[in-house]
Amino acid sequence: MKVINSITIAVFTLLLIKSTEIASAQVGLSVSPPRVYYSIAAGESGVQRVLINNISKEHPLDLAITLGDWEYDEYGNNVMFPPDSLENSCASWLTLPEGTYFTLQPGERREVEVMMNVPNNVSSGDNVQTAMLYVTQMNPVDGVDAQGAAIRINVRQGIKIYRRGLVANRRVLEITDMTFNRESKNIVLAFNNNGNIWTDGVIQTTIFNRTTGKEVALNDTPFFTMPGNSRKVMIAPGDALDKGDYIATVILDYGDETILEAAELEFRHE
Repeated sequence: MKVINSITIAVFTLLLIKSTEIASAQVGLSVSPPRVYYSIAAGESGVQRVLINNISKEHPLDLAITLGDWEYDEYGNNVMFPPDSLENSCASWLTLPEGTYFTLQPGERREVEVMMNVPNNVSSGDNVQTAMLYVTQMNPVDGVDAQGAAIRINVRQGIKIYRRGLVANRRVLEITDMTFNRESKNIVLAFNNNGNIWTDGVIQTTIFNRTTGKEVALNDTPFFTMPGNSRKVMIAPGDALDKGDYIATVILDYGDETILEAAELEFRHE
């Protein structure tokens, strides 16, 4: 029988997201930082800068900058959309004063200004908006794949863009369910982000085998959430899971100095 106890503990204390090098045909593009943050109120403007680098030694890159939307699915995977597809999109608020097309010679880099203009009619309750900025090579070059076949190569990198208003941040996570999947042998933790700001942290998990008296602390599991997200995280005990009756304890540590969210689960593994 499953028993779950949810506890709030008071304590006193990308494919597109990374900047990576693509070595095929010695074509390379890096875009940094991987995330850009704006903290500006309704009716205000702000500028952030993105560094774009042609790390190829041979090929010039004709580049185009475009915008899109993104969100997490319930398992924390990135899902991409066209610009202005999502209610919390800020893609239409973004402009590039220096233009969206340019060429970088081999080894050349350029710092690009990205301006955000927040409309006057944005409610203070709409505290978080996001978008995606893509940098795409428009002049493919010849190369070969791992099997030696001729291919045409072009590269694309992207960064996530976040905007938050100036209201006070509320980081509130709530554990809603915790189960043991006997087929996958994973602990499945479900929780909601009920706050008004993006929140990341780690899940600390300990499993205690009441049959043998053995207790094991598993590796921390990182997570990322946006306001309103309902998330499921698979926690794999791996080789630590012998036969027996267990108590699993999880703690959501998301950087709050006064509150942790925790839960316990009793289950049997045969």
